[in-house]
Amino acid sequence: MTHVTEPAPDRRDGPQHPAFEAAVAGGTLNSEGPGSAHRYRNVILGGIAILLLAMAMLTSYSSAFGDPTPNNVHLAVTGDVDAIVALEQQGSLDLTVVASDQQARTAVLDRDVDGAVVLPAPGKGAGVTTYIASGGGRGLGQAISGIGDSIAAKLRTTNTAADLAPLPKQDPVGSIEFYAILFAGLGAALGATVFGRILGTVDTAAKFIERSIVLVLYTGLLAGLITLWIDSALGAVTVGPWAVFGTLWLTGLAIGGAVTGVAALGGTIAALVMTLALVILGNTSSGGPLGIHVLNDFFQTLYYVFPQGDALDLLRSVQYFDGAAVAAPIIRLSIWAVAGILLTLTAMLIRNRREAAARPKGGLRSEHDPRQTAGPSGSHLEAAAVTPNAALLPLTPTP
Repeated sequence: MTHVTEPAPDRRDGPQHPAFEAAVAGGTLNSEGPGSAHRYRNVILGGIAILLLAMAMLTSYSSAFGDPTPNNVHLAVTGDVDAIVALEQQGSLDLTVVASDQQARTAVLDRDVDGAVVLPAPGKGAGVTTYIASGGGRGLGQAISGIGDSIAAKLRTTNTAADLAPLPKQDPVGSIEFYAILFAGLGAALGATVFGRILGTVDTAAKFIERSIVLVLYTGLLAGLITLWIDSALGAVTVGPWAVFGTLWLTGLAIGGAVTGVAALGGTIAALVMTLALVILGNTSSGGPLGIHVLNDFFQTLYYVFPQGDALDLLRSVQYFDGAAVAAPIIRLSIWAVAGILLTLTAMLIRNRREAAARPKGGLRSEHDPRQTAGPSGSHLEAAAVTPNAALLPLTPTP
């Protein structure tokens, strides 16, 4: 004979905080919840964190774009030797001497240089001709035109600036392409982070394939929507929209894949930190609508660290230079995407090895009695049948 136990008290019978559901996973989101247990401490810490983030963004963007100055500008020059020698003394210029006016134009259109200056032969009374490419950065084109004006003033002649890759009327500043890359990267980074929380840790081959498919489809949709907006609504696409779509898709895959890999290794916090670094430093180091060679040395160095600069250069090459110099940006963006895959696979391998090492080896009895983890005995089942609402508590047979 067994004693029938009394039903265990149900926690749901007691009073709950009115906003309890908002504080638990899967709860309602129409309330702010009960608040933190350490209210004022967390308010101060959270406020400081947000202020630091805001100041970091302000410092980065104002330092990069606030005072554009020619720095390591690549120029092709031809003409008067004495004038070329004088130009070589300027530390902000990186000169390539070419043989003719046509070679100077070709160098600009092939994106081998940022611009070109054709100097008049002495005594002929001709003026200076400056070739710029606003499609490579409006601020950079204006800076090169200013260099031509300065040379012409020293030679006491005039300067004629010819724009070989002009910006469209719908985007006279060149900012739309920058925003397209900015939001393609931001959307991909945030999407990769959110999908990681929703789909869970990538710890099997099936989950890796699932995450890859989701990321490819999502970044494709993101690239398609951005392309549709800047083409149909803004009219800022100067070539076939599929080329722009492909550029934005590759950008999303590169950044989203990298964030996925970082999240697999370091979790959501690591993914958010990387996203902030991409927003604060990656966007500014791309040169934005100005161009890379009007930034200081710090941001020009970061250009080779973050992917947005390559993405923006690739989009400009497609839009304004008939696809010239696209190989290097495509390779570097592909490296980012492949790195994300490798990081994810590495994290999956490390996790699986840790789990395998944590399992008890075959044939060895656990130091705890396995009977302690066995399922309920027959007497337990009998008691459960008698009292279905009762908790399964140990029952002692009565003699």
